[in-house]
Amino acid sequence: MIRRPSRAPLKGLAVLATAAVLLAACGGGGGGSQTADTTGGLPVCPVHALDNVTSPVELVVWHTQQAKSLSTMQELAAKYNASQTKVTVRLDAQGTSYPELMRKFQSAVPSNQLPGLVMFDDTATQTLADSNVITPAQSCINADNYDMSDFLQVARNYYTIKDVVWPVSANLGNVLLYYNKGHFRKAGLDPEKPPRTLAQLREYAQKIKDSAGIAQPLVQEMSSWKTEFWMTGAHSALVNNDNGRGSGQTDGASLTGNDQLLGLWQWFVQMKNDGLMQAIPATEGQINQYLAMANQQASMLVDSSSAATSVESFLKGNGTGIAGVDQTPADSTLDIGASVFPGVDASADNKTQMGGAAWYLTNTGSPEVQAAAWDFAKFMNTPESQAQMLIGGSYLPYRNSAADLPESQAFFGASLSGKWLKIAYDQVKAIDPAFPGPLIGPYDEFRKAVAQAQDEMMFNGKDPQAALDEAQAAADAATKRYNSENF
Repeated sequence: MIRRPSRAPLKGLAVLATAAVLLAACGGGGGGSQTADTTGGLPVCPVHALDNVTSPVELVVWHTQQAKSLSTMQELAAKYNASQTKVTVRLDAQGTSYPELMRKFQSAVPSNQLPGLVMFDDTATQTLADSNVITPAQSCINADNYDMSDFLQVARNYYTIKDVVWPVSANLGNVLLYYNKGHFRKAGLDPEKPPRTLAQLREYAQKIKDSAGIAQPLVQEMSSWKTEFWMTGAHSALVNNDNGRGSGQTDGASLTGNDQLLGLWQWFVQMKNDGLMQAIPATEGQINQYLAMANQQASMLVDSSSAATSVESFLKGNGTGIAGVDQTPADSTLDIGASVFPGVDASADNKTQMGGAAWYLTNTGSPEVQAAAWDFAKFMNTPESQAQMLIGGSYLPYRNSAADLPESQAFFGASLSGKWLKIAYDQVKAIDPAFPGPLIGPYDEFRKAVAQAQDEMMFNGKDPQAALDEAQAAADAATKRYNSENF
């Protein structure tokens, strides 16, 4: 958790500030050089502070991007720098994972040694809003009369709290089922009709095991975010207070007594015990799930859509693709497909949760740096930039017009990863706007609680119900601690 510089009683405002990628709440942070906006109660965003600068303002952006998404972002930063003379963007990598970035951010908060922009994953908005060091995007939107009507409504709902936007830009992500078409054919399965529910996935895995000789057809990296996507797709709350989005205080998890979650965890255990699934610990930086698919030791993998271009490159032997991997698959003739996220049952077919990354503007820099951050964010929000992040970096656009551009349509229809990302984009648009995912303050600790319980269940033999109870207790403790510390 972030310890903000001041322990001033900002709880009322902080509760209004929450979410994770595009829109959020009405209160976090008026620190730094900001003053109150008398029209809306929000801190001021100095959008015109660049008007009279005489030399370029350096804007530092913290991120964790890798592989193709990194090179695409570098290209965009260079394009922006060349397009004007008032701002120079410097991308500054802070590790290779969001938890690593969060640790670095937390350590920099007390001294205000923060960048102008920071790019976090979709879970960070409540914590960042409560940190008192972030300017809500809504302040800049209001000050600049910025039109949000073209932005994808479900993403706006996911990232909105009390009608206030927190991230100034976003790149959306989702989840897909990647599968080996060759294994499907050997098992007598139609490769154009992949499984759409967990029951069908088990049925396919059994046929592949029996007929195609693959010992463990499903490889599952046990990330807790995938569990969230299954639950949100099934319209199953993970925390109380209307999944964290109600008018009251979120003071606990909704894990124990969650029959859909218990059923999913029992399914995991049964799949492993029956030799149909290889479970992989969700260790930072490991890529064993990709290697299992690449070396044809597994047939199906549930993973992020944001990895599509890298997965295509890596699994087809056209380069390393996955960052940090100095190898290509042993077999470059793989015939890999991707399909919709298989729901827990038919009612949850093709239903997921919002995901991806979001950009947050810090309030600790000078007005000129804050204005530079907003200006660069607007550049990243253009349909053309969003399309480039889609085509080069596998991030889904959150502007409707970006998806409609000729280059985006050509990408969706031509390349393998483009076709995959079109599936993911359609899934995003199919998310229930009224139930886009949970809103959690101590989100990182919540995920750790779920992940640790899943590990105990999958690798140490703990009963699924006992594992759920363990996760509930840990998540409740984290929520109580978060609330008591007044942010």
